[in-house]
Amino acid sequence: MTVLTLPAVAASIIGDEEITDAAETLEVTNPADGSTIGRVPLADAALVEHAVATAAAAFPAWAATPATTRARLLLALGAALEERSPELAELISLDNGKTLADARAELARAREHLEAAATAPALLAGDTTMDVLPGLDAAMVREPIGVCAVVAPFNFPIMTGLIYWSWALACGNTVIIKASEQAPYAATRLARIAREVGFPPGVINVVHGARAAVEALCDSPGVAAISLVGSSATAQAVYARASATGKRVHAAGGARNPLVVLPDAPLEGTADAIVTSAYTMAGQRCLSASIVVTVGGRHAELVDLVAERTRRLVVGPGYDAATQVPPLISGHAVEALERTVAEAIAAGATAVVDGRHPDAPAGGYYHGPTLLDGVAPDSDLLARESFGPLVSVTHADDLTGALEIVNSSPFGNAASIFTGSGAAARRFSREAQVGNVGVNVGVAAPTAHVGFGGRRRSFYGTIHSQGRHAVEFYTDIKAVLTRWP
Repeated sequence: MTVLTLPAVAASIIGDEEITDAAETLEVTNPADGSTIGRVPLADAALVEHAVATAAAAFPAWAATPATTRARLLLALGAALEERSPELAELISLDNGKTLADARAELARAREHLEAAATAPALLAGDTTMDVLPGLDAAMVREPIGVCAVVAPFNFPIMTGLIYWSWALACGNTVIIKASEQAPYAATRLARIAREVGFPPGVINVVHGARAAVEALCDSPGVAAISLVGSSATAQAVYARASATGKRVHAAGGARNPLVVLPDAPLEGTADAIVTSAYTMAGQRCLSASIVVTVGGRHAELVDLVAERTRRLVVGPGYDAATQVPPLISGHAVEALERTVAEAIAAGATAVVDGRHPDAPAGGYYHGPTLLDGVAPDSDLLARESFGPLVSVTHADDLTGALEIVNSSPFGNAASIFTGSGAAARRFSREAQVGNVGVNVGVAAPTAHVGFGGRRRSFYGTIHSQGRHAVEFYTDIKAVLTRWP
């Protein structure tokens, strides 16, 4: 891995300006060793309004740009991401802490989402009905809604925000990306690349900041829609504040995703899927498995297989090719996870694998993979988001009991079942009250063309993301009635 040279301050990119001045800045650290890699300016309301005005000024020309031209620019950006993947993967790993392999996978998925958004011209097609009345024709057309804000999370500093703003751009809107203050450099680099491939100034803008910047976006009368990925508390607050001003809101919240394992599941493959789902990216994914519900009499056998695999995982810095479990994003995240594990053990759970205080480089934000068994089905632990490499194992007597555990959760992001029974899988798919269901799949992540769901505290809004759902969110329909003399 080469050593990247980063600017001392991650610039906000507004139109053709790069702005580093701010009354307040925040230190950005490398999760692998805790060293300072730069500072991020915290945007105030005035800078946010400057970004909104810039995006609004660019909107008419961008909305009038042919949809196919917009699509070609998205494809050009995808090609640029592929060409610069080695450099960008290093930047993501430095910014976020994840392994280089996971950073490259993030970039590959980002390209898939750009390619999917480039299909928007077909989904933007309207309908025309001739002679709805004698001599009167009726057409329905879709139009962009204006300036759209996207609040991006730290865990996928390029891909997750791009899932939203790529569709917003494809539909003819301009965007303001509020990058994560914990991993700000990747979004800034991406905006520069977008400018290089031909996106006009003001179409893609990046601001940095924390709560004040998000609240300014929620309050700004110039913002038509806001999309966010964050904790449930943040998602709920943004939904309430932004929708109160008439904005469209898509706010994805937290998760606690269960994997249900029936007695007929192939246990070796299931154990592999659990470990990969739960511990990749140190469990810092909204679709990571964090609960395992065993059904029937093979509980101990499965726990032994998962524990065996968990103990072999290598904890270390993301740039080390041997690393399988990278650092968490911050020291605060480590402390929060350590408290959760301690509270679970105090409540009666058994730490089959205790990942606290792993053998890892000093100064970094490390928490090893942790496997807790004997967690009660009604435990508070199962209802609490724990964003890290932690698996809690509980038990149900039958599929009905397992579904009760799944559906009693305050979250409703994803759930999977492992079984050889088509009937059981079909029932689970129908009755699991979550937005994304996996059958013998450890990470129930929809492909880029398929809508991404979420329920209860995992989603606040009315329209989901990706595909035709994104087109509905980022456009308004207009009826045009025409009669010629």
